[in-house]
Amino acid sequence: MLYQLTPLATTSPRFSLKTLQSRYSTFLIQYRTRTPRRFVSLTNFLRAITFTILLAIMALEARADDYDLYGGLLFLSQTGRISDTFDYNLFVSSTYNFTPVTFKGKTVPSRDTQLYLQPSVIYKYSPNLNLGLGYAFQKNNPLSHDFSDENRVWQQTVVSHELGKGRMTHRLRFEERFIHDRTTGGDPMSTRARYQLGYSIPLEGKQLDPGEFYINTFNEIYLSLAGKKNATYSENWTYLGLGYWISGVGRLELGPGYQTAVINTDGDRRNFLVLQLGLNTSF
Repeated sequence: MLYQLTPLATTSPRFSLKTLQSRYSTFLIQYRTRTPRRFVSLTNFLRAITFTILLAIMALEARADDYDLYGGLLFLSQTGRISDTFDYNLFVSSTYNFTPVTFKGKTVPSRDTQLYLQPSVIYKYSPNLNLGLGYAFQKNNPLSHDFSDENRVWQQTVVSHELGKGRMTHRLRFEERFIHDRTTGGDPMSTRARYQLGYSIPLEGKQLDPGEFYINTFNEIYLSLAGKKNATYSENWTYLGLGYWISGVGRLELGPGYQTAVINTDGDRRNFLVLQLGLNTSF
């Protein structure tokens, strides 16, 4: 039997968490009363995925005005062993916008929009739990006169578990951000919490081996907490990639990513559809 969600209203100009909770509760009640017990584990999985997608959809409905960009993102992630209990990771990425657009009288040109560098240390508490501490440097519009710099430190917890033939991960990260104000010359602190729900599954066999394909996907919500902010629910990132483990090199991934962010206190949004290409190495 097919189950349908109550259609989402498209005329409401603002996000209503109460409305979202009501619609989602109605869906769960209908689903529980009609679902056999043998599908309980599948139901739990669908709850998490559905709720995350609904959050993203309702957030998009909340926008006042928006503009769309299309571009590419290249990344490299290297993970290495420090000891039996500690690893390190170095992540670097560059994002480019291919489509110039004019929004409210301001031109957003085709250019390199972001350079990102992130080293971190990972404590491996168990196969299903690790803790991380890291630093990140982000430079927006790095090759333009209107660039902006951000330094941040962060702490995170990652919990993972098997689900079906794949593995689900839950990443909770807390950030202390120092965004340089070019007008005052200061670096005021703000804080942000991020929750990422991810899932990866091998496409050949029960586990991923060199020379095999896999799927990797995630959705991440960004909640701005203290300090200067445009909105509490400020960003959402979604990604779906096809990966291939190149023996002796690493895991190569390619797929679309969709980023939406509130860019001012009026609630205007920037939506960025990128084609992501990255390499995950470990040596």
